[in-house]
Amino acid sequence: MVDNTVTIVGTVTMDPEMRTTGTGMSVLNINFAGPKKRRFVDGQWENVDDDPQYFSGVVFGQQAENVEKSITKGMRVIIVGKLNYSSWEDKDTGANRSKIEIIIDEIGPALKWATTNVNSESSGIDEPKARDNFEENEAPF
Repeated sequence: MVDNTVTIVGTVTMDPEMRTTGTGMSVLNINFAGPKKRRFVDGQWENVDDDPQYFSGVVFGQQAENVEKSITKGMRVIIVGKLNYSSWEDKDTGANRSKIEIIIDEIGPALKWATTNVNSESSGIDEPKARDNFEENEAPF
């Protein structure tokens, strides 16, 4: 099985857009750009500043709500997610369209040139607790 996980560091190009599905799930769309890299013969990498790469991603559920409160245009972020390819026929022109977006598993501010404050919120899921009555050779949960 092919793993299409990607990690991208980029700058958010516009404020993220939140919507809610008919079932009440939060869905947040986010756009960001990262520098294109060029490798030279000597093996060194350099950013190509005049040719950025643009990406779009989507975040779901509680994480979408957290991102909406935390991430804004201009912030540098680190994103980990999976590539998702979709295609459709344009209703107006009949042309075939396609896009690749990132289904975001993790997103947060990049701290190379910045600092941040993190506020932990409960997920509403009880954390596993150790049992009091377990044998010496078994796990306590």
